Order: sequence, then structure tokens, then C-alpha cells
Amino acid sequence: MILVTGATGTTGGATVQALADAGVEARALVRDPSKFTAPAGIEVVTGSFDNAASLDAALDGVSHAYLVLPASPEQVELETAFVDAAARAGVEHLVLLSVIGADDEGSEALRFGRAHRAAEKAVRESGLQWTFLRPNGFLQNYLGQAASIAGQGVFYSALTAGAAVSHVDARDIGEVAAKALSEPGHAGQAYALTGPEALTDDDIAARLSAVLGRTVEHVTIPPEAQREAMLGMGIPEWTVDGLGELYAFYETGIAGGVAPDIERVLGRPARSVDDFAADHRAAFGG
Repeated sequence: MILVTGATGTTGGATVQALADAGVEARALVRDPSKFTAPAGIEVVTGSFDNAASLDAALDGVSHAYLVLPASPEQVELETAFVDAAARAGVEHLVLLSVIGADDEGSEALRFGRAHRAAEKAVRESGLQWTFLRPNGFLQNYLGQAASIAGQGVFYSALTAGAAVSHVDARDIGEVAAKALSEPGHAGQAYALTGPEALTDDDIAARLSAVLGRTVEHVTIPPEAQREAMLGMGIPEWTVDGLGELYAFYETGIAGGVAPDIERVLGRPARSVDDFAADHRAAFGG
């Protein structure tokens, strides 16, 4: 049995869907089952990372598990608790969602990087077989501004014209995770998951314009304004400050590398920004 955590989230949901599309039976761990509609072949179990008994129940009979948690001050503690529960349950193989560059000492400068680096260390020391998925930023994050793109033809960010990022489609992450969970040959692998090219937000605005057939503009705003906007949306201060660190990292250009691992695992190129925009045309007002 395969267990997928974070099934109501971006990559967990994509992993569940990829497994279902491949006809692979799996179990989805969710905190609130009323917020999750399971595809055919997916069993739903209720539990949380801070409840050891619920983890033990969810992991009963599980041989492969996908572990993902949102960034938070408690992330390492909660992921370590899951790793310990997986070891107790006799799980054979754990697929962990990490972050690109987690193996680089430079990641210690970012709170998100430190957390993922510590989680990878806990998995390595657990004795479980593992696969690490290290993605770049998600294209799905642009859906957070779909309303302004659809209604006003504009989206906002603090990124400048010099910050090119090889954003990855979360559906590709889910498909790679599904392969690692259901097929042999992925143990001990750390996959860098990126899109097929590095683009600035100005580039992405141009690509959206071409796909939607109307002008979409990117407006650069000061980092302080972006911080206040995110706080106003109710995003926790710890996360907002972590995102500020991440955007500053993007400005260095380091996040513009392109890796071949998606094509190597899936046998096809990674989805492009054009693919993403076309597939979400309705959300963007196309």
C-alpha cells in the first residue's frame, strides 16, 4: 500500500491524481476529509502529524509513503515524527518533498532550506530507503493572482527583470512522485525538478499574453509592499519573512538552472509555462 500525505495540497493532490491516473491504488492522509474528493482507487484516512496514534493507523500495511508538509517553524519536528512512525510501521521506501539546493550549504541561509536540509538528514538517518524530490518554485503559485490577471490583466511581485527562475509545474512533481512510489529504481535518488527554461516575471507576463490573446503585465512592487500585502492576506509572519528570503535568493539568479530529471524519469520534457497557461486558460480569464 502507498500512503500520500498532504493530499489536499498542491503536490500531494498532484501525486494522488497521478497514481489514480496510472491505476495504482493508494491511501490519502487528510486532516479534514470533507475538503477532499478522492479519485477512484484512492482510500481516505483521517489523521494529523501531531497525533502519533493517527499516523500509526494511517501507516498500517504501508510499504511506500510520500511525505510533504507546508513550511512552518514546526516543520522539521513534525516531519521527523512522521519518519519515526514510518520506521515503526516497517515502511520500506519514503519519498520526501524537499527543495532545490537542499544539498548545498548555501541553503542554510534560507529558513525553508534549513528545514528541508534537516528533514533530509532525518530521513537518511532513519534507515529507510528514500527518494528526495527537490523542486524549484511552483508555477501553480501564479494561480494565486489569477483573479487580477483575469480581471485587470496584471499581476504583482517584488521580483525584478533580473530574477529568472526555472519554475516547475506541480503536476510534474506529482507524476515523478507517483513513479518513485510505484516503480523500482528510484531509491537513493535525489531529483532536481525544474521547468524547461528560466523566465523572469516579465517573461511570464509575455507568455500569458500570447496564450490568452490579450495583454498581461507584471508590475514590480517594493519588497516591503509585498510583505504587507501577504500579512494582510493572513499569511503567518514566519512564512512571509521566509518568502522574502526566497525572493532575495531569486534575485541572485541562482534559481535559474535547468535540470534534466523530469524528462529522465517521465520520458518527456517538463511542462512549460505555455503548457501551464493553456491548461489554466479559464482561471486566467482566457
